[in-house]
Amino acid sequence: MKPVLPLLMAVLFCAALSGCSSDGLEDLRDFVKNAHADRKPKVEPLPEIKMQETFIYSSANLTDPFGAFNLKPQGQKSASGPRPDPNRRKEPLEDYPLDALKMVGTLTRGKQAWAVIQAPDGTVHRAQVGDHLGQNSGMINKITDEKVDLIELIQGTMGDWVEREANLTLLE
Repeated sequence: MKPVLPLLMAVLFCAALSGCSSDGLEDLRDFVKNAHADRKPKVEPLPEIKMQETFIYSSANLTDPFGAFNLKPQGQKSASGPRPDPNRRKEPLEDYPLDALKMVGTLTRGKQAWAVIQAPDGTVHRAQVGDHLGQNSGMINKITDEKVDLIELIQGTMGDWVEREANLTLLE
């Protein structure tokens, strides 16, 4: 046990001396400390503020852009164009938007064809040419094995009614 004790003391003494040694970066620290000591940072002067010319707005002689005259559509509405029938009884499939309805199949008997439409609540409906579906007064005008073609009536920007083609395709 006696030969181990001096060896252990020597190792501890070497470890203590190595902790006191320099890391060799003193010259780098001196360079970084003195490299920019004589330079002063260059600061750009603030830009000159230009005074804006004043403008007085007088709306006394101008028309009110929010007046009732400007909010109504301009021009004549034609009574001869297509328009939805307000007195027609709504069908069950008109309660849902067209993109929420799904075509799940077709039924045929002779020359009569029906489309099988599933509503978002899971109920299944049978529709034929002339029936209405969707919230834009859509009327079915053709039923094929792959899709249902219909014409919707939407209100244009000027308040007139415009026909738009739409369809429901069969889900695979």
